[in-house]
Amino acid sequence: METAIRWSSSSTVNEQRFLLVDVSGRSLRHCIVENYDGKDLTYQTLSVTRNLPAFRAFDWSPHNESILAVGEWSGSATVLRLQDEQSIPFSLPVKSQRPVNAIAFAKTGTLAVGLERVRNDFSLNIWDAEHCLLATLSPIAGPGRSVLEPVRKFASSEGVTSIKFFHGQPGTLIAGVKGACIRLYDLREQAGIPVLQFLTTAVHNIGIDPLDENYFASAGALKDASIQIWDRRFGLMSSEASLGSGSSQSAHYGPVLEYKRAFEAPTPAAQPHIWSLRYCRGQRGYLGALGSNGVLKVFETKQAYAPDANGSQDHAGWVSHGQSYVQPQLRTERIHHIGPSSGNPKQGLQECARIVAFDFTNLAGPNGRPSAITVGADKAVNILELKGLRPVFALSSTGHLIGSSIGHRTRPKGTEQDDLFSQSGFYYTRATTDQPSADPTMNSGKAEGLAKPQGDFISGRVPTGERTLRLSSRDIHERWFEKTHLRSGSTIGAALATLDLSRRRCTQGYLFDCRKNMEIVANDPWLEDMWEWIGRAKRHAIDESYVVRGIDLSYLGVYNIWNIDMGSEKAVRISGRSENTDILYAIEATCRSLEIPELKSVQSSLPAHRRLCLHICGFGLPSEQLESTIRTLVDHGRITKAAALALAHDEPKQALVALRSGSTPAHRELSLALAGFVKGITDETWNETITDIAISLTDPYARAILALVRNGSWHDVLSETSLPLQYRVGVAVMYLPDPELTEYISALTSECIQSGDIEGVPLTGLSERAVPLLQNYVLKYHDLQTAVLAISHTSPRYFPSPLVDIWRTEYRSLLNTYRLFIHRVRFDTGATKLSAPPHGGKPALAPPAKQVSLQCNNCNQSFDRNPAHTSAAAPSLPSSSTAGSIFADHKSGTVCPKCGKHMPRCVVCMFWLGMPDPHTKGGAYANAQAMDRSRELARSGEKGKGEKGRDLMKEFITVCRGCWHMAHAGHAEEWFRGNRECPVPGCECRCMEVDVRAGG
Repeated sequence: METAIRWSSSSTVNEQRFLLVDVSGRSLRHCIVENYDGKDLTYQTLSVTRNLPAFRAFDWSPHNESILAVGEWSGSATVLRLQDEQSIPFSLPVKSQRPVNAIAFAKTGTLAVGLERVRNDFSLNIWDAEHCLLATLSPIAGPGRSVLEPVRKFASSEGVTSIKFFHGQPGTLIAGVKGACIRLYDLREQAGIPVLQFLTTAVHNIGIDPLDENYFASAGALKDASIQIWDRRFGLMSSEASLGSGSSQSAHYGPVLEYKRAFEAPTPAAQPHIWSLRYCRGQRGYLGALGSNGVLKVFETKQAYAPDANGSQDHAGWVSHGQSYVQPQLRTERIHHIGPSSGNPKQGLQECARIVAFDFTNLAGPNGRPSAITVGADKAVNILELKGLRPVFALSSTGHLIGSSIGHRTRPKGTEQDDLFSQSGFYYTRATTDQPSADPTMNSGKAEGLAKPQGDFISGRVPTGERTLRLSSRDIHERWFEKTHLRSGSTIGAALATLDLSRRRCTQGYLFDCRKNMEIVANDPWLEDMWEWIGRAKRHAIDESYVVRGIDLSYLGVYNIWNIDMGSEKAVRISGRSENTDILYAIEATCRSLEIPELKSVQSSLPAHRRLCLHICGFGLPSEQLESTIRTLVDHGRITKAAALALAHDEPKQALVALRSGSTPAHRELSLALAGFVKGITDETWNETITDIAISLTDPYARAILALVRNGSWHDVLSETSLPLQYRVGVAVMYLPDPELTEYISALTSECIQSGDIEGVPLTGLSERAVPLLQNYVLKYHDLQTAVLAISHTSPRYFPSPLVDIWRTEYRSLLNTYRLFIHRVRFDTGATKLSAPPHGGKPALAPPAKQVSLQCNNCNQSFDRNPAHTSAAAPSLPSSSTAGSIFADHKSGTVCPKCGKHMPRCVVCMFWLGMPDPHTKGGAYANAQAMDRSRELARSGEKGKGEKGRDLMKEFITVCRGCWHMAHAGHAEEWFRGNRECPVPGCECRCMEVDVRAGG
C-alpha cells in the first residue's frame, strides 16, 4: 500500500483534521478541512514533512497529535514531531536488523513496535516514547548518553504482524503472531507471558471496536480475503495454549463471526487481499475493509441474542448453562458499499474509481449516517457516507413525514414548509383525517376520517359495459379497502392517515371494550359486525351462559358447535370430561337456559345444535326479543334489515309492518311484492315484475327479500352473496337439511379461512380455527391490531398459540414505537385479565421477569428482602449481621439485608445510597421527619419547596452502564446539566453518551 490516511480522533464539528501519508514518496501532510458540502471536499495543508526514512508502518499518537512514529525497513522506529521543523527526529534502535511490520501508540504515550522474526531476539518491543523524547531533547544529552532500551520485550524468535492498544485499557495490547495466533498482553504483568491467546492464522490488520472493546477483527495474509471477528472474553489462557502446561481440558473458542471471502474475484488466482481494517468511531459494530482491488465494504454487525431453552442470558449477552458460559455470537445486519463499485467482479473498477486508503471519521455525514474519508487512485481526497440505510423520506411513528428537498425543484403535493425547515432544505407533513374523498360514493367517517361505503358501493354493483357485475360481501370489503387505503390521487397527508390508523385507533381507546370498538370502527361495517359478535359472546362468557356442568362453550362458532369441535385443548373446556354425550347435554341445557325457541322450519337429527348455532348468529330469538330487535332496527333507519330478519324467523307480518314504515318508493315496492308473496301469487308475469324491481335496488337485504319473493326458495337468498355472511349462515342453519348444512358450513368456513374474511369469525368463533383466518386477514389488510385484540379473548386462556404470542409481542413493540406506553400497559393488563379463569386463578399470561437486580459487593447477594430470592450458594454469615437485626432500625433500605454492609456511596455527595424502608419503624420515622420538614417549608412561605412534599425520585439510584458508577438521581441530574464526563476523578467515561452508543 503506497498511500494511507488517518482522521484525527480529536476532530470537532468546527475543526476537522487528518493526516495524509505518502509511503512511496516518504512524506506526509497534516491537513485541515475547509469546506464539505456533502459532495466535494476542500482542505488546507497545515504542515508538510518530507525526506522521511523509508518506512513500512506508522501510527499517529492519540494523546499528542503533534507526535508521529514510523517503522523503518531496518527495524528502527523513528519518532518525530509535526509542525516543528526545528525538532530532530530520534530513533529507537533494534539489536538485529529486520523490517518493522507494525507500530502502535497507546493513549499514555507508550509505543509498541512489532518486527519480523529473527532467531534469539524479541520481536515485540515496548518503549516509553515520552521518556525517550525528553531524553533526546535534554540539554545534557550528548554523544556519551546511554543507549535507549525498551521497557519490555516479548515474542522471542517470533514474527509480529500487527499491534493495537486498547483505548479503555492502555496497559493492554493485542498482537498478531505470524502464522500462529493472536495474543493479548497485559503490560502490568512482570512475567512477560501473554494473558490470552486466539489460535488463528488470520493475524494481520488487527482493529478494535472503540465503542465495544470486547470485539476485535483480524484479516488473513496475502491472497487470503478472510476476516475474523473475535471476542476477547473468550480466549485461551496462557496455561491452556500449549505454553508448557499441555492442558487438554479447556475448549477452544473460535471467532464469533467470520467472512471467508470478503471480496469476490473472477478467478482464485486473482483473489484480492485485505489492505486495511478499521472500525467506525461513531457507530458500534461497523467494520470497514479495503481490498487490494480498490473496493471498500462496511460490515454492519450486531449481537445475536438467541439463548436456547435451557440457557439464560445476562446483560452482556452471555448465555449461562449452570456454572459455564456459552460464547455470544454476532450476526451481519447488512453490508454497505462505500464509493463506486462494479456490479460485475470480472470487470473490476476503473483506475480513477479505485479507493487506495480510508479511515472512519468521528462525525456523521450530511444525512446523519457514518462516513469515511478516502483517497482515490488519482490522489483525490473525499468524504463518503454510508448508503442505503434510510430512504429519502423519514416517517415517524406518530404519523409525521420529513423529507429532504435538496435537489428537488418543488415540494411534493400536500407537504408543508416553515422557516425552520426551509433554511435547511427540508419539508414535512403530517397525517390528516379531514381529506375530502375523490369518490362521490364515499362519505367521511367520523371515527377515523376514512371513507365509509355507501350506495352502489355497499350493494356490490360494479358497471362493466352493458351489464352490471354484482360482488360478494367479501369482494366489496376488499374493494372498499383498496379504495380508501390504496387510492391514487390523494395528498401525502391523506395517505399518512391510513398508515397512522392503528395509532389513532389506540389513542381513541381501541382495546377490549367491544361497544367502544364498534364506535371507533363505525366506518367499517365488517369490523363493526365482528366486534358486535365478540361483544355478545363476551357477555355470555361473563354470565357463564354457555357453561354447563363444567363444559365451557364460550366463544365457539357455528362450525365448532355443529361439528362438536372443541379444539386440541379439550381439557380446558371440558374439565376432564371427554364423552360426546356430555357435550350434547351441555348444548341442550344451554338452549333451555337461554330460552331459544324450538325450530319448526326443518326436520333435523340435531335440533339443539341448530338452535345454539342460530343463537350464535343472532337468530333464533324469542318473540318478544325479536319484536324489540325489529323496532330498534326500524328506529335506526335499517328497515330492509329489519324486514329480512323478520322473514328469516317466518314472521312476514312483522316484515310488512317494517317495510310500510319506510318512506321511500323502494320500501313501498318491497311491501307490495311481499304482500303478493304472502297471498301466494306466483306466475311468469309476477317473476318478471320482481326481476325488474330487483334491477333498480341496491340494498342487499332488499334483494334478498325479492329473491325469496320471486320463487319462495331460500336457496336463492343464500345465492345473494352481497348479504353479510352472518345473515346467510343464519338462514342456512334455519332452512337447509342436515347433510346440505354440513357441506355448506364446512365449505364456507374453509373459504373464509383461506381468504382472510373477517366475516367468518361467527363460523370459526375465537377458537383455534380463527388463528389462520386472522393470519390471512393480517396479510391482506395489514391490521395486526384488530387480530391481536380479538384473539386475546381466548388465547392463551382456552388454547396456546405461538403465532398469537408473536402477534402480541409485535403489537407491544408497535405501541412502544408509537410511545404509547400507558396504552401498552393497558393492553398488557387487559390481556392478562382475559387469560385468567372467570372465578380467579392464575392467568395464563405470566408477568414479565424481574428486569433489574442490585447485588451487594460484599456477599454478592441481591438486596431483595424476600428470603426466597436468596442465592442457594449464599455464604454463611455471623448472627450479628443477619437480616433480622437490620430490618428493625433506621438503616433498613440503606444497607444489605443479608450481610449488613452499606450500599455504595453516591459519587457526587459521597453519602450512602438507598432510602429508608417505609415498612419498618426506623424507615417510617425517617419519612415522617422528612414530611415534617417539608410542611415547615410550606408554612414558611418558601414557594416550591414544601408544597409538593418529598421528591422520592431524586433519591433513587442511577447507574452508568459504561463505568457502573452510581449516584442519587437528583445529584446525577444536577451534575450532567453542565458536564458530560463521569464525576469520578480519573474516570474518562462520557456517561451522557452511553445510551446514544447503545442505541446505535
